[in-house]
Amino acid sequence: MALQLVQQQSMTLNQEAITEWIEYREFKKKALSQFALNKSIKFLNNYQHQHQQHIVDMAIMNDWTGLHQVEEPKNKPQVTGDTSWIDSR
Repeated sequence: MALQLVQQQSMTLNQEAITEWIEYREFKKKALSQFALNKSIKFLNNYQHQHQQHIVDMAIMNDWTGLHQVEEPKNKPQVTGDTSWIDSR
């Protein structure tokens, strides 16, 4: 039922992120009420798609039961397999 509501939401919502969030909450046996789902969607809609995914990823990785504002990740240079910490001595 929750997924049906999500599919009706605006195009600004990252569908993959909110679906992961709903599935995670169900897996943790902490299903979202309709009210909590609406609040989660409203919260995520304040951010761009990529940041919405980052918020959900951080919540899942940290075993949070709610969504929280998190900083956008800094763009770090890609690390290649050409060097290792041993080479830098």
